[in-house]
Amino acid sequence: MKRILIIVPELVAPPGLLGQALIEQGVRYDAVFPVGCFASQSPMDYPGLPDGPGGYAGLIVMGGPMSARDEHVYPFLTETMALIRAFTAAERPVLGVCLGAQIIAHAFGGEIYRMSRLESGFRQLDLTPEGKLDPLFKDIAEPLTTFENHYEATRATPGAITLVTGGACPVQAFLVGARTYGLQFHIEVTIDIVRDWIRMFGQDFCRDEPRLLTDLDQQFETHFGDYAGVCRTLTRNWLALA
Repeated sequence: MKRILIIVPELVAPPGLLGQALIEQGVRYDAVFPVGCFASQSPMDYPGLPDGPGGYAGLIVMGGPMSARDEHVYPFLTETMALIRAFTAAERPVLGVCLGAQIIAHAFGGEIYRMSRLESGFRQLDLTPEGKLDPLFKDIAEPLTTFENHYEATRATPGAITLVTGGACPVQAFLVGARTYGLQFHIEVTIDIVRDWIRMFGQDFCRDEPRLLTDLDQQFETHFGDYAGVCRTLTRNWLALA
């Protein structure tokens, strides 16, 4: 049975739908919370991040409120970048979500930049010509239904291929090498996860995007079915690369 390693930088940003989709595909995963110093596979004795892929079939890096450039504050970012490069060199698939995508870009020399405002809420995005041919987006209908929540974005990552574009930044998904994918958007959130973000970070989030307070229930009612389908399909396609 395949086992996946998931790095979770923020306690209130868990794998959510993505973790559920892995289980539905018959895959097990270990979740490591480097800031909280907790790991699901060793709940009583935090083992830290591994220094290589070991027996893991793939690596997923989730989101969080810090910047990928904050290595001096969060040493796990440096360790995570080294691990991403190790999985990539071993030709095992990597998937970065939001901050995870920015960490991937940073690991390969890309630029992380601050956007003019928060991009948050459900968005409809477009596949690039390369994205339409990429195996990760097989059977994904356009426009692609995603959930956004980020102040920073990526650009100019050497060798990266842009797969999805639209919204507030031109690079919404990219590929480095053969199996290392960054998704600027989220595929894992439930309404309860977003409500946790509003509870913790609401002053910052809702100043730029008040619809998070006024329209959240309506957004999920309208888009969640398509969104959850995208998560399941992307997860299945990514696991096929492992």
